[in-house]
Amino acid sequence: MSPPSRNRGASAPSSLHPSAILDQAIAAQRSGNLSDAERAYTTILRGSRTHPIALHMLGLLHAQRGNFADAEPLLKKAARVDSRNPDVLFNYANVLRALDKTDDALDWLAKVIALSPNFADAHLNRGAILMARQELHGAIAEFDRAIAIAPSSAAFANRGSGFRQLGRLDDSHDSYQSAIEFAPTNPQNHFVLSEVLTQMGRHDEAIGALERTVALDKAFPFASSNLVASRRKRADWRNFEREQAALDEAVETGVAVDPFTFFHASSSPAHQLTCAETYVANVTPERGAAISGTRSPASRLRVAYLSADFRNHATAHLMAGVFEEHDRKRFEISAISYGPDDRGEMRDRLKAAFERFEDVNHLPDEDVVELIRQLDIEVLVDLGGFTAGARPKILARRAAPIQVSYLGFPGTMGASYVDYVMADRIVIPEGEQKHYAEKVIYLPDSYQATDAGRSLAKVPARSEVGLADDAFVYCAFNRTAKITPVLFDVWMRLLAKTAGSVLWLLDGDPVARENLRREAVARGIAAERIVFAPLVPTDEHLARHQLADLFLDTLPYNAHTGASDALWAGLPVLTCLGTAFAGRVAASLLNAVGLPELVTRSLDEYEDLALQIARDSELRTTLKSKLAAHRTTWPLFDTARMTRHIEKAFNEMWRRHYAGEAPASFAV
Repeated sequence: MSPPSRNRGASAPSSLHPSAILDQAIAAQRSGNLSDAERAYTTILRGSRTHPIALHMLGLLHAQRGNFADAEPLLKKAARVDSRNPDVLFNYANVLRALDKTDDALDWLAKVIALSPNFADAHLNRGAILMARQELHGAIAEFDRAIAIAPSSAAFANRGSGFRQLGRLDDSHDSYQSAIEFAPTNPQNHFVLSEVLTQMGRHDEAIGALERTVALDKAFPFASSNLVASRRKRADWRNFEREQAALDEAVETGVAVDPFTFFHASSSPAHQLTCAETYVANVTPERGAAISGTRSPASRLRVAYLSADFRNHATAHLMAGVFEEHDRKRFEISAISYGPDDRGEMRDRLKAAFERFEDVNHLPDEDVVELIRQLDIEVLVDLGGFTAGARPKILARRAAPIQVSYLGFPGTMGASYVDYVMADRIVIPEGEQKHYAEKVIYLPDSYQATDAGRSLAKVPARSEVGLADDAFVYCAFNRTAKITPVLFDVWMRLLAKTAGSVLWLLDGDPVARENLRREAVARGIAAERIVFAPLVPTDEHLARHQLADLFLDTLPYNAHTGASDALWAGLPVLTCLGTAFAGRVAASLLNAVGLPELVTRSLDEYEDLALQIARDSELRTTLKSKLAAHRTTWPLFDTARMTRHIEKAFNEMWRRHYAGEAPASFAV
């Protein structure tokens, strides 16, 4: 007999034998006709409420739709009726897992294994649950059991992930290699292998793995941006324009791209917003509702700073003085630290600066959120955004009533759960607010905090750092990834036009060093005119700036902490004003230290002014004298003033929240 017409929307005729109805239902479900299948299963269950197959299949149908709460009671009943069927128990356990009932899911998976010891997927799923709970050794043991029964790409990949989280990178690498052998066309395995290889310092192989990922799927999330980032860190510009176009296309077509990498490649605030929104939708969607605070207006405002970088890191060097300057009579200041403890002097200084220093590096996101709520934090200031090591999923769970992005991430996070971004009118002109998901708080001077308590070591002799006494030294202490071929063209023309000049760069990857020297030679500049400064302690790094004559900024991503370091050390910074936040920071700093004449509006103007400064010793003297005078009198390095402005911003945020007003942009 033919099945009933779908157009009439009829249920399966009750005159059919239940087995015939069941066959039709299963066929409909397999073909995607879920409504027909549901009606048929319901018909069977009207006649037999404990029909095991109908219960099982209807439960799976609801799970297929994502309705796990509806699936649970059906599969629970099926598991009781058909308690010796490992497939039924397995599917019930998976629904419990989807509902975050992980203890129950583990129990039912154990029952599956007791019935069917060689059920590899049951071991695999137990391992996945244990790994999510950070029970890594137990998880790996389950993956090993699954591999012993039925080796698979999924089992090896999961084991590789567990080893990676334990820091056993060699074992992780070998597991992912095995995963690739079982599924060579799966881009996910090649992508994760690239991340493991990067952690191992095997950068050439990591780039190869990324190239294979993109070859398999050019739209694979983050593959293109990671490949671009890897090459730019090494000044590998062989395919620069093609990679740039591919990155722009990826963002425009909704492919997930790393937002921080995109800052290095994009001059468009609109595209940066699109990039961030795509990232949030794919990686950190909102998972919690906004919560209200209960503080009395008369009590201290509870503020917490959230960061991976409470250690010897640029963010800490900028913010340490602010943490120390906060008014403890009006503010209760905490640190939520989820990064590594380097046991250095800065770490100790920061621990002393906060009233409460919570090291949550070992805790999962949900436990960190619970801690923040237990502390009744009212303003949560995120210093990381989407930078390396950041954990934005804490923000996505709405850990605090007011959540603020500040300092570490120079652009929009594109997330509904970040209420504010602290900025100034240079880095975010009022007309650009539409490109920010957050409301903008305008601080009156520069948005960037600075620490006026930083010390300078003794200035070395030029000969000690590889510089000639009579050389004119152009200094560009920026990450290699910020250097573009167009900018390097300008720098090489400056060297060609400035007799006896050198370009002083930060040293890093030896491949980057050789690539930059080769690029110089290709532009007619001798390789020895590129001088590299090795990594040294912070006070020594600050002091050596004084051996240079002019700091050359980068574009589209300016020097940020690097520009602050140079100005604090007394070295004038020449910048070109960009069109997005990351490219406008140096202009903000120069205006706050009273040197707006060093802000140019085009690379042609930038090149002309650099050459003028190099050729005019009186102009250089004037600029350095002006900087020396302004360093202690203008706002940029007035840490106490900056802290008061930040505190006023906190108070206004809370006033609005307490009054029941929605977040809104405002100026301090």
